[in-house]
Amino acid sequence: MFNSDQRAQILRKKIIKDNVYLLARIGGAGQDPGERKILSDYFRYKDYVDDQKWMNSSEKEKWSRDFLGLDESGFKITEFQNPTYAAAYRLKRNLSEFTKVFTMQVAGCNYLCNYCFVPRELNSGSEKYGRFFSAEEIVDDFLRIENESKTPMNIIRISGGECMIIPEIIINVYAEMMKRSPESYLWVDTNLSTIEIIREHREKLKNVLSQKNVGVVGCFKGTVKEDFSLISGAEEKLFKQQFEVAKILIDLGADLYSYIPAYVYEEKFAEEKLESFLSELQKVNKNLPLRLEMLKIEDFPAAKINFELAEKEGRAVPKTSQKLVFDLWYNKLLAKYYPEEELKKFCCEVEL
Repeated sequence: MFNSDQRAQILRKKIIKDNVYLLARIGGAGQDPGERKILSDYFRYKDYVDDQKWMNSSEKEKWSRDFLGLDESGFKITEFQNPTYAAAYRLKRNLSEFTKVFTMQVAGCNYLCNYCFVPRELNSGSEKYGRFFSAEEIVDDFLRIENESKTPMNIIRISGGECMIIPEIIINVYAEMMKRSPESYLWVDTNLSTIEIIREHREKLKNVLSQKNVGVVGCFKGTVKEDFSLISGAEEKLFKQQFEVAKILIDLGADLYSYIPAYVYEEKFAEEKLESFLSELQKVNKNLPLRLEMLKIEDFPAAKINFELAEKEGRAVPKTSQKLVFDLWYNKLLAKYYPEEELKKFCCEVEL
């Protein structure tokens, strides 16, 4: 296992140069379903909510309990609440304005997650698989594509890879967005690592992350330190850092949400591990578990390759049923710790 902090510093030197940032060339990379939604070699869009019933519902109905909880198959009725719901709630606008999200991927990650749908070479910091862009060029592309879009596109999403390796991209893209498209919303994905880099850029990040038109989602990589290491490839000692970073982001004023893949090793210990994880989240903020979405992991083309690579490294994905993990989290553990009125809220309605 490797030290992900050291890995981040090595990648940082490769993916930022004089206010330009290395983005991954995602066209032709096998990142289904994004592959069907490529806007150019470096940008794609994601429909965060594209369920037909949801699309045909009124605004009031979309905020109803009907779109919360698990469906008949045992997975989320609304797979991703955010950033669609977060943006609409914070900016007091209609949900339909925020379903289509303009997305880019920073071309470097300090983890090697066994389930990742991004090919490893795209996260290696190699210019062979990417191109440098300035914040101005990124917003140029956003505005051009937004203008060509037949449906509203009001969210810029900085993903990866891991964008907190180079927080400057967040700071500068936000500044450019506010100059040229101030009605838009910025969504930031992070793996909750890079604690020293975040501290180094603390004040400038605070000026961005505390704004109403910015949301952050942190993806936890396992319920306990052993699972974290198997999933991410990082040393077990870095497991706790995820929670420290989450606390820092909340202290900076971020509207923070969280994800975790529905992966737990050793099925007989699944409930125990999930409850331990819930307890760690509560230490950060008592309501953070209510702002977490469990992610169902799909075997997209590039993900299958990463499954195989990780298996050769002794980090095969767990055999525990993802449906079981969803059931334990949503139907048992959250109900054990929170009253019904809190469980009926969308993540964005839960106060930190």
